[in-house]
Amino acid sequence: AVDVNKNSSLSINGSSNIVNFTLTQSSENFIQKNMIITASQNDKKLYLSENRLIVPVKRFTSSNKMALRDFYKLLKSDEYPTMDIQLNHIDLPENPKLATGVAVVDVTITGVTKKYQFPIKTEKNGTRYIFDIEKHINIRDFGLEPPVQMMGMLKVDEMININLKMICNIQPAESAQLNLSGSSE
Repeated sequence: AVDVNKNSSLSINGSSNIVNFTLTQSSENFIQKNMIITASQNDKKLYLSENRLIVPVKRFTSSNKMALRDFYKLLKSDEYPTMDIQLNHIDLPENPKLATGVAVVDVTITGVTKKYQFPIKTEKNGTRYIFDIEKHINIRDFGLEPPVQMMGMLKVDEMININLKMICNIQPAESAQLNLSGSSE
């Protein structure tokens, strides 16, 4: 069983020639708090049963209201209200003691899907895990043009940084089944 901490979040960081900006969204908007996830391994690839995030675009927040408005407009949030992140699998490190891996994901923005490899860093303390998944991507990959404002004086960089930080309590299936034994399905 996986219990996702409310401090988990997805953030998008960008910059312009004038100011940097961060758009953030709590994982409560796109991840169930309690999940039963089945994991299977084939060679050095890990497959998870719960492997899709549907992220509502208009649930992002930012202290930079102009950047947020431009982000909604850039992603055509009325026409495409969600971004989809589909985990294909995780490539596990050769050395099992390393707390890293690579998530192979399909990211869909404005109806355009691109495959990426997102590095994963993992911290473990008992049953508490922190997964830090981060990648720079080019918005032009999705056919999007970086916004230009104020007659060209403000230009947004085409590179953005996507960061998914998940803080979870993970119990092995045996423990989870014991905890669920009183519930009916």
